[in-house]
Amino acid sequence: MASLVPQTGVHQVAAARAVSRQRELGRRCPELPSSSTSSHALSASLLAGAVAGLHRRSVSRRSRLPLRVATLDKPSIIEREDLRNIAIIAHVDHGKTTLTNALMKQCGMEKVKSMDSDQLEQERGITILAKNAAVTYKGIKINLVDTPGHADFGAEVERILNMADACLLLVDAAEGPMPQTKFVLRQALKLQKKIIVCINKVDKPASRVDWVLDTTFDLFGCLGADDEACDFPVVYASGFQGVASTEGPDELEKDLTPLLDTILQETPPPKVDSTAPLQMLVSNLDYDDYVGRICIGRLISGELKVGQEVGIMYGEDGELRKGTVTKLWQFKNNDKDPTDIVKAGDICCFSGISEVMIGDTVVDTQTPLPLPPIQVEEPTVAMEFTINKSPFAGKLKESTKVTAPQLKARLEKECLTNLAIRMEPGSTTESFKVKGRGTLQLGILMENMRREGFEFMVSAPEVLLREDPETGKKLEPYEEVVIDVPNEYQGVIMEEMQKKMGVMNSMESGAVENSTVLTFEIPTRCTIGMPGRFAQRTSGSAVMSSQFSHWGEFDGSSVKIREKGSICTTATGKATFYSILNFQQRGKFFVEHAEEVYAGQVIGLHNKEIDLDVNITKEKAVSNVRAASGSFTVNLPPKVEMSIDDWLGHMDTDEVLEVTPVDCRLAKKHAVKMK
Repeated sequence: MASLVPQTGVHQVAAARAVSRQRELGRRCPELPSSSTSSHALSASLLAGAVAGLHRRSVSRRSRLPLRVATLDKPSIIEREDLRNIAIIAHVDHGKTTLTNALMKQCGMEKVKSMDSDQLEQERGITILAKNAAVTYKGIKINLVDTPGHADFGAEVERILNMADACLLLVDAAEGPMPQTKFVLRQALKLQKKIIVCINKVDKPASRVDWVLDTTFDLFGCLGADDEACDFPVVYASGFQGVASTEGPDELEKDLTPLLDTILQETPPPKVDSTAPLQMLVSNLDYDDYVGRICIGRLISGELKVGQEVGIMYGEDGELRKGTVTKLWQFKNNDKDPTDIVKAGDICCFSGISEVMIGDTVVDTQTPLPLPPIQVEEPTVAMEFTINKSPFAGKLKESTKVTAPQLKARLEKECLTNLAIRMEPGSTTESFKVKGRGTLQLGILMENMRREGFEFMVSAPEVLLREDPETGKKLEPYEEVVIDVPNEYQGVIMEEMQKKMGVMNSMESGAVENSTVLTFEIPTRCTIGMPGRFAQRTSGSAVMSSQFSHWGEFDGSSVKIREKGSICTTATGKATFYSILNFQQRGKFFVEHAEEVYAGQVIGLHNKEIDLDVNITKEKAVSNVRAASGSFTVNLPPKVEMSIDDWLGHMDTDEVLEVTPVDCRLAKKHAVKMK
């Protein structure tokens, strides 16, 4: 290994640092207009330090310092037999978090706190952010990393695998390998991680263990795994019951001891160079109101101590910044345990340096050896965020953040901690184009922002295109879509996929009796709104999963997001019972009696393809003619409830979604001056 030492004097260094630098945010948020970055109190310190760190992180080519190479002594490699680092990877809802909780419970955690601690994670039942935990078994510390299972959060998996020496690949005993299983396994094999296969949920009545094992082996072969990787150990388990076996699904033991033993035997002990200087790649970030920014990563070499001066660099061309470790933690169960020293090979976190972000390397100040920055796949979907321009903007007491600088600061903060998110200037000075892996990822961001008091508007999702450098042709992203559907709805799915240019690759019997698993290849732009459409036409029985497949040629054709038009109101005021009753045969409504509306707002879904303009605020005229004797009661159907995810799949390209802390409204662009 080599050390990068600047060949320059103090004055040259000062002069070089004085040169105007383009922030690394220039790649993820290029040429953003300058504005105040005021934000709420909790994240003010976090954002200020992060933005300053980005300015220091990207050094222009003109200001890079000349480098020379210093040779290190011959390395002395040792193995940490008292330590194991393993990441748990799987498709969404295959039981990663449940199994992690069961492992902590068996290893002595008195009161198990779920790894899904975020409010949105608990509400949706999915893992959104990667999290660290650690258990001690037979005197050996096992660092566990729980990763998200949904394709939209694949960037979390890509960067977290850097901290592990092995991966525990969970596969549902009924469903078998799914799209995200293929993605996470490909990433693990690319990094040459040891793979342990755990067939989970073997207690399910529909489990088919032999078929799942065969298809998992075939998946290894399809991904080009070598003979050693294909000879993977297999564990059968039920994370919900906390039992496992290495012999078979019918010979489960009373606890997870077989799984823990397999982890100890198959996970390689961390190999560290006892003579190498400090190296730690920052793979994750956290924040605390009292200590500020917290860096999380695996200590590759050297050691960290409280009070130690360390350096921070972003790649070989990055600037060396210095700071002091004020607090240091290692993981115990799913909590941070304070410590005074952490040695190489362990996963830890520390505070004291605000100007740091994911991808930086913590180095020795005397012998700085930065590691290659973390690289993740590029985003495929974009939306434009702007301030709320509707007539109801800023009228809610819950809306505490409504200005463009606050919106910009919040989106910048998200770019700093989420490598899959990009941001660039929008069509106006008050708008920003945000790019992500999918509508679910952007929808999660929007939901978090509204709960923080933000009020804003977003345009309809659009798929990003790229140009083939060789042929110059436009390319668009394609998805591999897997749909598990009852046989009675098989024709419905095939009809919908044909409308959306989907090409069927395979058809297999499903895990449940009288069900079929269909696999399609389809452009990403055609999948927007598809889950909601399938839920309507199959009574919610179709289960759809998707994963980015490849970039294919864009044919320039357009695809309708939905087949029905919108019902729009032409007047501002309160929706009346009389008007809704008169128009209820025209379609379904998103508003109810006495709800405030404004001109241009989309208040319903028309039964026909064209849009329909109505005056939903019209009241019944006063008349001297008395009604016939007797009385009757008319009950209106309830309004259609829509979540942010539903709106993103429903809205058309000429519409914009108004997001507030209380509710969401859809409107035509011309009504809010966004066209």
